[in-house]
Amino acid sequence: MIQLSGFQSDALREIGGIGMGNATTALSQLLSSRVQLNLSNSQIMDIASMASMMPSSMTLVAIMMDLTGDLTGTMMMLLDPGSAVTLCSNLLREHALEENPEMYESALSETVNILAGSYLNNICEFLGTRVLHSTPEIVLEDAETVFSRIKDRSDATSSEVLNIETMFQVQGLCNAQGNCTLYGDMFVFLDEESVGALLILIEKLLDGRWEIRK
Repeated sequence: MIQLSGFQSDALREIGGIGMGNATTALSQLLSSRVQLNLSNSQIMDIASMASMMPSSMTLVAIMMDLTGDLTGTMMMLLDPGSAVTLCSNLLREHALEENPEMYESALSETVNILAGSYLNNICEFLGTRVLHSTPEIVLEDAETVFSRIKDRSDATSSEVLNIETMFQVQGLCNAQGNCTLYGDMFVFLDEESVGALLILIEKLLDGRWEIRK
């Protein structure tokens, strides 16, 4: 498996921040609320170990999309159920959950579809590459099942993948308990072949900038 240098890890974290920066702008416009990035991280991880970092009893809302094109893998937005309901309630202010639950699922799927498109468009423009995402699939499961599904969607023979994670928060969306801050995570999982391709793209970009400066 590829071992990332400190410089490569920093560059990949920056890539995640670039992508999510565009996505947070789109989310802020959808919700008319302030959205900010909390953390961007990148590392080679075993998918199974990621599940163990979360409470086993915790149910998660995972919205998953396959990535195709110059880079392949899986993209996932992760929310706790309360945050997912709060997000949808603010998108569909005039509707009640009891009246049409399917509408909430549709709203969540379309929102993540917009965010994923914004995320990938920004990265593709920055790197000069082409990556597409599939229609979002919503999964409501415990952490172990969620990350098992990520592994099942991967073509990689190894369970180790590059994980680019970007945490964000939305301020001003109050739920029934009076909590007015919503937290979420956006993940991009790439297998070894795509990691190598991404690192080459980064090197080419840096070489081109160096030539311009000279």
